[in-house]
Amino acid sequence: MRLEKRVAIVTGAGSGIGRASALLFAKEGAKVVVADFVRDSGQQTVSLIKNEGGESIFVESDVSHAVDAQRLVNTAIETYGKLDILFNNAGINLEKTVTETSEDDWSRVINVNLKGVFLCSKYAIPEMIRNGGGVIINTASIRGLVGQYHLAAYCASKGGVVLLTKAMALDYGQDNIRVNCVCPGGIETPMHKAFLATLAHPERETEEMLKKIPLGRIGEPEDVARVALFLASDESAYLTGLAIPVDGGRIQHV
Repeated sequence: MRLEKRVAIVTGAGSGIGRASALLFAKEGAKVVVADFVRDSGQQTVSLIKNEGGESIFVESDVSHAVDAQRLVNTAIETYGKLDILFNNAGINLEKTVTETSEDDWSRVINVNLKGVFLCSKYAIPEMIRNGGGVIINTASIRGLVGQYHLAAYCASKGGVVLLTKAMALDYGQDNIRVNCVCPGGIETPMHKAFLATLAHPERETEEMLKKIPLGRIGEPEDVARVALFLASDESAYLTGLAIPVDGGRIQHV
C-alpha cells in the first residue's frame, strides 16, 4: 500500500474530489482526518472509509478561520501522533464578473479557496518539519492557469493557490516538504452540478464543453484523486512546485 502508516488530512472531504481522495488514501493505508464544514457529509465519508476497513476521524471545520485550521491540525496530531500529508481541497465557486461581485462575496471566495490553503499549511508545516518532512497538495483549477468568463473571484483565488504552491515549494523543500497542486477542469462534483443548474440550457452547454475536451468526457472525482495519490506517495518523490492540469486536455483548447 502506497500510504501505509501515514496520516493525512483532507479538507472538503464531505463530497466530490475530497471524498474520493479520502477514500483512496485510506484504501492505500493512510489514517485519514476528514475535514468539512458540513457535519453529515463529513461523517458519511468517515463511515464509508470505516466500512472498507480503513481508519478515519471527522473534524468539523471552516478552513477560512484560523482557529478551525489550527484545531484541525492539532486534532490530527493528538489522535494519530503525526501528520504526513495535507490535501488542501476545500473550495467554493462564484459565477460573477467583477462588477457583479460584492465585497462580501469576494472575501468569502478568497478566504475559503486561498486563505484556507494558507492557514492549514501554516499550522501543518511545523508538524511536518518535526516529523522529518511531508507532502502538501493543493486543489487549484485550470481556471487558475487560464481565465474564464464570469468567474472573477474564483479565477483570482485559484491563481493565487498556484503561486502559493510554488512559493511554499521553494521555502520548505530544504525541510523535505514537497508542495504541488492539482488543477481540475470540469469534474462531476456537486459544485459542477450546481453550476450547470444555473444555466438556461445545461445540456447544450455540456455538449459544447465536451467538444473542447480532447478525451471526450467530463472527469470523475476519482480522476483527480488518483493524481493526488501519486503526489502524496513516494512515487513522486522528486516532484515539487508543480501545477498539474487534470482536465482531459481541456486546457489545450484555449
